[in-house]
Amino acid sequence: MTRNLLPLLFLCWGYLSVAVGQPSGAPFEAIMQHHYGSGRSPGGFLLVVNEGRVLFAKGYGVADLRRGALIDSNTHFRMASVSKQFTAMSIYLLNKSGKLSLDAPLKHFFSPLAGAVGGITVRQLLTHTSGIWDYEPLIPESQQTQVLDADVLELIRSQPQTYFPPGSQFRYSNTGYCLLSLIVEQVSGMPYSEFVRQSIFVPLGMQDARVYESNADIAHRAYGYRYGHGDHVFADQSLTSAAKGDGGIYLSAAEYLTWSKALMRGDFPLVGYLKMLAREQVPVKDGVRYGFGWFIGTEDDGTTCLFHSGETTGFRNMVYLNPEKSLAVVLFTNSDDQGIADVFDQIARQLRIGLRLGDTASVSLFRWLSRVY
Repeated sequence: MTRNLLPLLFLCWGYLSVAVGQPSGAPFEAIMQHHYGSGRSPGGFLLVVNEGRVLFAKGYGVADLRRGALIDSNTHFRMASVSKQFTAMSIYLLNKSGKLSLDAPLKHFFSPLAGAVGGITVRQLLTHTSGIWDYEPLIPESQQTQVLDADVLELIRSQPQTYFPPGSQFRYSNTGYCLLSLIVEQVSGMPYSEFVRQSIFVPLGMQDARVYESNADIAHRAYGYRYGHGDHVFADQSLTSAAKGDGGIYLSAAEYLTWSKALMRGDFPLVGYLKMLAREQVPVKDGVRYGFGWFIGTEDDGTTCLFHSGETTGFRNMVYLNPEKSLAVVLFTNSDDQGIADVFDQIARQLRIGLRLGDTASVSLFRWLSRVY
């Protein structure tokens, strides 16, 4: 009841041998079987790459309970907040081409915007230092249709104040990334989904990757579920699931392998992105920083790691990269329970990932991120 990615990964990465001293796939198999081994329930996909070698790649469980489709390497999961790295990359590409200044204020793009909100810069949106209001509490109780990115703009027009002076501290903001998608549209002159497709997906060969739209055809789509009343309940969409910039991208594990390889190697169109991340960082807490779609930490050996989780109705995801080690841990699931936190922690221990959060070595990284959000 599982699906193996190895033949495809041979083509994507180039070789599959396991380095001496690295863990075999057996521990990862045991972890995934324990949590997602049922062939009749939602599950997930785990991809582990270390030193450029694929150690493990396998799917578990069911992508669509109505049709019985199993999870495999081509199953497209909703990325939730993992999507933010693609929104940030879109802004990076526009900035790199000279079409957009990171210091441009919101009032340059959207008028009218009252008070402090109009002075918030693109850079502050990217680093979650804008202080802009969260849009979710502003949604009217009478709202029946899904909220789009343009609706987010209208919701914050009535909030001229910010939580704090823009640029003075970190506060995670979905609002900011929804506005960034609108800025991409203004500057590029094309829909956000089309810009991402033409500028990122197509150059990297990620032909089936999609930005969610209500009428979009998403190949091999995983649907989201939650566990309740003794069974898994369909929970694929919510009022905020149609917003694009903060969490609307669908990717498969095979496509994320392509993306992460390009990012860690600096392949086109990601040339210079890691150097930019090294410059554009702000402190979060516990020694962790944030920059342009990524949380950034330091492992015990001094190497830099990038990580982000994604949480939305029906889905939980976790990605962790260490470019200096060519290490990638990618865990996508189509169930919105917190079990992914323990699964990732167990996988990290197998790989001897030594990221410390503050003075405590035993903090769950996924749960730490959930508290930051």
